[in-house]
Amino acid sequence: MSKELVQSEESLPAAPQQDSEKSVSSMASDSIAARLPSREWIILLALAAAMLAQLWTSVVQLSITSDEVDHLHAGYRYWQCNDFGWNPEHPPLVKIVAGLPLQFLNIKDPIQHACGLANDKEDDFILGHDFVFANSEGMLTAARFAVSLFPLILLLGVWFFARKLFGLPVAIISGVLIAFEPNVLAHGALVTTDVAAAAGMLLAIYALYCYTCEPTFTRLLALGLATGFALSVKHSMVLLALILPALLLSDCLLRGRHELRRRLLHGLGALAAGGAIALMVLWATYGFRYAARPGGAAVAEPPNFALAHGTVATRTIPQLETWHLAPQAYLVGLQDVLIESDVGRPVFVLGKTYHEGKWFYFPVAAAVKFILPLLLLILLSASSFPLWKSKLRELLYLLLPVIIYLSFSMSSKLNMGVRHLLPVVPLLTIFAAAGSWALARRQRWAMIALLILLLWHTGSSLHAFPNYLSYSNELWGGPAETYRHLSNSDDDWGQAQKMARDYVERNRISNCYILHTYTTRNSDYGIPCGGFSDMESDPVPVQFTGTVIVSSTLLDRVVAMPSTVAIDRIFKGMKPKAKLGGSALLVYQGTFNMSPIVAGQLLIRAYDVRDQDPQLSLQLSQRAAALDPSNGRAHVYICNNYHRMGADDKAIPECIAGFSLLRNNPEENLVKLKYLEDMVIQSGLPINRAGGE
Repeated sequence: MSKELVQSEESLPAAPQQDSEKSVSSMASDSIAARLPSREWIILLALAAAMLAQLWTSVVQLSITSDEVDHLHAGYRYWQCNDFGWNPEHPPLVKIVAGLPLQFLNIKDPIQHACGLANDKEDDFILGHDFVFANSEGMLTAARFAVSLFPLILLLGVWFFARKLFGLPVAIISGVLIAFEPNVLAHGALVTTDVAAAAGMLLAIYALYCYTCEPTFTRLLALGLATGFALSVKHSMVLLALILPALLLSDCLLRGRHELRRRLLHGLGALAAGGAIALMVLWATYGFRYAARPGGAAVAEPPNFALAHGTVATRTIPQLETWHLAPQAYLVGLQDVLIESDVGRPVFVLGKTYHEGKWFYFPVAAAVKFILPLLLLILLSASSFPLWKSKLRELLYLLLPVIIYLSFSMSSKLNMGVRHLLPVVPLLTIFAAAGSWALARRQRWAMIALLILLLWHTGSSLHAFPNYLSYSNELWGGPAETYRHLSNSDDDWGQAQKMARDYVERNRISNCYILHTYTTRNSDYGIPCGGFSDMESDPVPVQFTGTVIVSSTLLDRVVAMPSTVAIDRIFKGMKPKAKLGGSALLVYQGTFNMSPIVAGQLLIRAYDVRDQDPQLSLQLSQRAAALDPSNGRAHVYICNNYHRMGADDKAIPECIAGFSLLRNNPEENLVKLKYLEDMVIQSGLPINRAGGE
């Protein structure tokens, strides 16, 4: 840090407790943007350039990720026909930005009469896949570059909020930490909503802080616009309805009892006005139209609606739809998020797969995925007692939202990646920078340590390039070992398909097979291998000799293969020959018993013919059970076919065996499994639920 920066910080008021209101007010009256010296702009622009360089040069090396398939297609439909029935489970703002450059490209549309077309979540991904791969990769690149606007907004928000709270040196430290934050870089240029949500929540909190310092109409308007921006990018931002009032109340109490009632009433009135503005912003992103689809066409209900019968999501949201309180697509999406959070999905954490999310997932994910210098700086700040004494009000605005957001995250059964924690990262970053600077400005050794940590932070991030999605810090082995600890978007989100193609071509591999998840085909990127995924099922012999490339998400058994193929048993105890995309794809060579794969393929055929030819479906299911006796779905299929044929005496033991196996399969969600069991019982089969967890 330069001598001038140290002096600028020293010149700030010490903000003793009794003068906190005066100090904050004087700081608030200063228009930071207007008074930034040119050298400060140079630093900020350099950080922005560094962030964009990392984002753009890394993302062009990645294949399209799972959620981008759906989001990009939806964004195009929003512009093409104002149809928000596509991908309603996420608000539209990010997708609108992603779809904007597509309006200037020569787009090939493989989907006829798409406006108002009946669809569901599965259709959204399949049709989105067809749309994306009907066009050149330049379309995806243009959309990714467009959404890079949101990490830039995040960087600017961190800089100005940190400068307002603690001064220029803290803004610079915070800017460096954010510009080289691997998790921000991992998602910043993807057509997804997580970094935009982080920016939105930060701006809303920043705006509230500014308003409480000096209440003006302009700042009230900024509060409403920032909150509306947050609501328009991700449904989890409804937590601002709790976070902002909690901040306001805590701030009023912290200032003392003098005129407490007046401050509270005035603050609540401001929040109500800001909320009204935010709601108008949300309506604006949906074109001020309640109906999700042109002409009022129906919107598919969330896929797990029946599983959550009687919950808040299934009782309250329909009432809000009756009142037209928010756009229909927004309410349908909010309902979907609430149901998914209540029902949950399997999760892999620290080497073990669980049927549903666990409370400790997000703390563990943060310990693994957050960059180590940031974690050390957070611990350092937590022990900085002078900072707590002099800047308690400022710390309130940083830490109370983190506590609230993390508490709700830990109570959710939906654990699909540390990306869902990104909204707390900028707040923790400013906190870490403030505490470290409070110590470094007074101790020479602390200044040296801070500089070393910043260099370490930058180097660790650059070393992970371009595999930011699979980043884990050095304590956990780095990106190459992430698959041992976490899965899904923490490691493999489908981003390494181009790397698989290049690996096969570079090593001149002729006999290969790839097992991947998500909405993917090998032909998407010209991978010259056989493949098995949700979208393809190339034949493979029971005994296969050659190269097998496997999605680490499948090995961790988080996202089930078709017919719940437990492929981890095929490669148990084997060491990968290579790891692609950090550890997104694992490469194995040798001779493999592929009977679970063959069994899964037989079950796909059995499912397809179950209505037309129960006898053939039974035979295929029996062959699958013989090849893979531990596949519970094979036994359930056998049970179902026997029941269709009137042989309930043979069906009952098969159903009991099948459900017992499924309950012990961590890929199976227990809520969904119980629902399936109930359906079988209602069909007339007197089975019980024998079997362990």
